[in-house]
Amino acid sequence: MWLYERCRKEWPEEVQKLSHPELQGSAMQVEAFRSLINPDDALFANPASMIDAIRQYCKDTDQYVPETPAEICRCIFDSLALRYKQVFGYLVEMASFPIEVLHIIGGGSLNKYLNQFTANATGVTVLAGPQEGTALGNIMVQAKAVGAVKDIWDMRRIIANSLELVKYEPEDKTVWDAAYKKYLEIVAKKG
Repeated sequence: MWLYERCRKEWPEEVQKLSHPELQGSAMQVEAFRSLINPDDALFANPASMIDAIRQYCKDTDQYVPETPAEICRCIFDSLALRYKQVFGYLVEMASFPIEVLHIIGGGSLNKYLNQFTANATGVTVLAGPQEGTALGNIMVQAKAVGAVKDIWDMRRIIANSLELVKYEPEDKTVWDAAYKKYLEIVAKKG
């Protein structure tokens, strides 16, 4: 969400005043996969302007250069989900067991669009939540320190029984597979 948060700070005040659901909802109204970036490209590490960096990446890779906040948001979310697919593929290759569920925690777990896109891109079920994973982990470590829980399995059981997770199932496999192919071509072009 680094890219999104940095762009949000750069947009005019009237855009900054929009809620996350309003801004993200407007992104769903623009064309999907029109502009794609590699979110892990060095260009995005800490640029003076994240908006300019995204536009430069698109220009350098002969793509449509996003202009509006909605177009930039859509570029970010599409690209993040496709990058997640790429990294998820590496994990699947290395794992000695099947990975059938991806669990997203922290603030990103609240972004329903990105969570659905991640399920679509990876082709696996996504479970979203909790938002405050670090705080819950800290509480459980404290509980173990005072003997209230016995081990990590006990901690996990308590946390799992205390939360409602949101489940996202993959959709539109053909569309997302085609977008992933485009993403890989763009990433290869940038080098």
